[in-house]
Amino acid sequence: MEAQAYLRELNTQLTYLFAYVRKINEIDTAAGLFGEFRGMQDAGWSTVATAHEVFHELKVLGSKGEPLTRAELRQVLCLYAHLAEAGGVYEGLLNTMQIPQLKAYNLWPFQKLVRVRPEPRAIIGPNANAMFRHLARVATEIGMSSLARLLETTFRDDIRNAIAHADYTLVPEGLRVRRRNGGQPVIVSHAEIGEALQIAIFFFEMLQSFQQEIAESFRPARTIVGRFSENPPMAWKIELSDDGGFSLSSDAPGPQYDAAYERQKRINDRLGGRMVAAYIEPGADLPPGLIAEISTMGFEVLIVEFESDQQFADLVAEVEKHQLWNPGPIPENDFGRVLMSTPFGFQKISNGKQFKASLPVVEEVLMA
Repeated sequence: MEAQAYLRELNTQLTYLFAYVRKINEIDTAAGLFGEFRGMQDAGWSTVATAHEVFHELKVLGSKGEPLTRAELRQVLCLYAHLAEAGGVYEGLLNTMQIPQLKAYNLWPFQKLVRVRPEPRAIIGPNANAMFRHLARVATEIGMSSLARLLETTFRDDIRNAIAHADYTLVPEGLRVRRRNGGQPVIVSHAEIGEALQIAIFFFEMLQSFQQEIAESFRPARTIVGRFSENPPMAWKIELSDDGGFSLSSDAPGPQYDAAYERQKRINDRLGGRMVAAYIEPGADLPPGLIAEISTMGFEVLIVEFESDQQFADLVAEVEKHQLWNPGPIPENDFGRVLMSTPFGFQKISNGKQFKASLPVVEEVLMA
């Protein structure tokens, strides 16, 4: 995918992701803004901070404005590989993407990918290939198919592997991936290298921008009733201080609930771990082409087919009783419409245009 097209689609999909997870669980969303959280630690221990330094170094070299020397190109490729391997950053993204699955915030979200070698004993963390395959798999599981495709192409495996394993040579045409342990050698042209670098920079910068925007929403501090990680629901104070410190704390004596929490919990429980669900009453059909149209917007819909009219009626009654409708006009005529839900609530939809109008507003991304 061309870099500018990648940027536009990434902006769209991250808009949807962050808008929806904030509705599902804003407290865990806040916790996931800063990866590699391990409790109190002194300065100089965060690999996330180092990743941001690498990002800025890569941007400086990438915008040099004149051809890079061989040494500078080698440095750029090493920085690219470092950014691909910055698992501390991507822990936050994984925690964010697991929110629709109602999984609790996890200090070590990639831990299942870690391998332990018995002799000589070593703990081997996942590499970039494994992390981004896992991120793409989770995006698929929550029904965000376009985001999954973007994650699969964020970093080029061939470039990263070649640099990480010193399996390359630099030639006038570009990067020669030698594949000395098997496979057909390939040339990655300078134009392809530039495109790969641009996509990586766009991804890192866009992710940082969305996370910072949400962090700024907690200046001044806000108190939210809900669940943080495995804790029961209670009031949590979240604050971004003037010096850049971010805190999440609670002095609640025990579990606490409010109407907003109870309403959102009912919506979340009906979504089945997806971002979009459709509920089909017995004998009814989906509007022609609706699912295909929604798929072009980046979502795979969970289809829930009810076995009895009473089950469907009970769902509608629950939506009415607890005011679970997505804010906005409710059509009087249900003909040709299907009951659907997103984290914003339930709605009756008959075509892709109506569904698109219900999505979070995507701000146009400014390109230099």
